[in-house]
Amino acid sequence: MRQVFMYILCALASPLTWAQTAPAGNLTNAPEPQPFFTRIRGLFDFDLPNIDPPGTIKLVLHPHLGDFVRHDYLRLDGGLRWALNDHFEINPEATVYGAHGLGGSNADGYGVGQVRLGTKYIFRQWPSSNYETSVFLNVENPVGHPPRDLTDGLNHFAPGFLVQHQSEHNAKLTTFSGAGLDLVSDSTIAGTPVRNQPRDDSANVTAGAIYDLGQFKWTFAATYATTAGLGDSTEHFFYLRPSLLWYVPKKYTFNYKTQWIVGLGLRASWGPDGSEMSISNKERAEITFRQVMDSMRRKTATGTKP
Repeated sequence: MRQVFMYILCALASPLTWAQTAPAGNLTNAPEPQPFFTRIRGLFDFDLPNIDPPGTIKLVLHPHLGDFVRHDYLRLDGGLRWALNDHFEINPEATVYGAHGLGGSNADGYGVGQVRLGTKYIFRQWPSSNYETSVFLNVENPVGHPPRDLTDGLNHFAPGFLVQHQSEHNAKLTTFSGAGLDLVSDSTIAGTPVRNQPRDDSANVTAGAIYDLGQFKWTFAATYATTAGLGDSTEHFFYLRPSLLWYVPKKYTFNYKTQWIVGLGLRASWGPDGSEMSISNKERAEITFRQVMDSMRRKTATGTKP
């Protein structure tokens, strides 16, 4: 399994990632489309009412490279984001882990430690022409026999909604707000609780903003969560999450067509476990398969090899 992980990491940087090609027209001169702003776990955990063109299927890979120094195992999050039509998207994901054998640890084992399924439906120009609204449902469950600190040991059922507004005075500024529930239940798998994270049923409200500078996107979100009226006891939580996302230009990835996203974020939280502040960095790759098939069809039609 250790070799499999090394092959995966090498593949992410290989020429096979030519896959994402321009959707139509002159492949040499066609401008690249503006990337869709999507949920990035651990930095921007929100389902904005944005969606890829209908039929687009994206393979999303998120290697946790920091695990080489933080853990005895290496995690790889992988999944698909599939836009079924103009309004509806599904997003199945899984976390695969395997011992990397570094640091003198005797840890061993590999498998799937967590599965997730997300769905999102978009109401365009609702509640008015200047707004977009998304209704979403995210389900998350630990599975198998993962390391204890890989999951929190809880099943999560999280419905909610978000309303997005594009500023009329500044085209680069988007604001959003919404609310949701996180209904949890104990699983049969041991886990490690996350500090200042509800361990009972809770409700939450969020407000935030995105400042879009093209390849760079600044984000800020403030969230309040509470178990009042839902949990066995009343607890309150507050989070501030600023982050910076960089959609890496192709010239820095040897002109391979996979879209790499590199992010750096700060998470400040207050709750029953006290106050806490942490910094996280994320790397993510998105490969668009619809564009691969379109490219192959075009090349076949012109009599060239795909």
